[in-house]
Amino acid sequence: MLKKITQKTAYARSRPKSQGPYTQIYLIRHCKPDYTQQKELGDAHMPLDQTGLKQRKLLNKKLFSIHIDKVYTSEFLRAQQTAEIYLKKTKKNPIVDKRFNEVDWSEWYKMKYFNMSEKTRVKRVKAYKEMDKNLSKLQTRFRRILADIYHHNKGKDVAIFCHGNVIRSILTSILNTDVVGFLSIEVYQSSISKIVIDKHGYVKINYMNNIGHLPHKPHEDLFKFALEQ
Repeated sequence: MLKKITQKTAYARSRPKSQGPYTQIYLIRHCKPDYTQQKELGDAHMPLDQTGLKQRKLLNKKLFSIHIDKVYTSEFLRAQQTAEIYLKKTKKNPIVDKRFNEVDWSEWYKMKYFNMSEKTRVKRVKAYKEMDKNLSKLQTRFRRILADIYHHNKGKDVAIFCHGNVIRSILTSILNTDVVGFLSIEVYQSSISKIVIDKHGYVKINYMNNIGHLPHKPHEDLFKFALEQ
């Protein structure tokens, strides 16, 4: 006869006893903007292009199936246009919050995954310490923002229409990654990432970068795709 094993797994032993009510936060990256107008209008005022409008229609079908109590958007036009139709049909009034405006960090390209240890990164990339320091400040800032959203919306479902680097900042603030981890997360336009927070403040990333509502997967060559944008 086989002996019954009652020992708990490591995951079961370490898993926190989470309790509701749960706060669900949906991080929604804007749909595709018209980059041809960026120089003339500026980054904050680019409208969605025709592809972006199609993406928005498909995104809305997904959003209408999700219960959402409150909506936040950045001040940028592309984020507000992404939310526009959803807001009209649900008759929700958004909170326009500049804290969710896009984050610009011009030094990303200098860091590579294969600089494997921190000692190697410090040695090979002169700006690494400063980059990592700046990222740490950015992540601290978004931890505070996330805590504030949670504090004001406990037990509610919240949608935040924002930007790729904002979403990276929030996700890596939870994962506590360095520069390499930040760079290694791709956030697709029109994607949805979901965070769940329990009543005690335990945070889980439920899913990242969900684009199941789109008819085609993203361009296989992400680097080429980024350059084309």
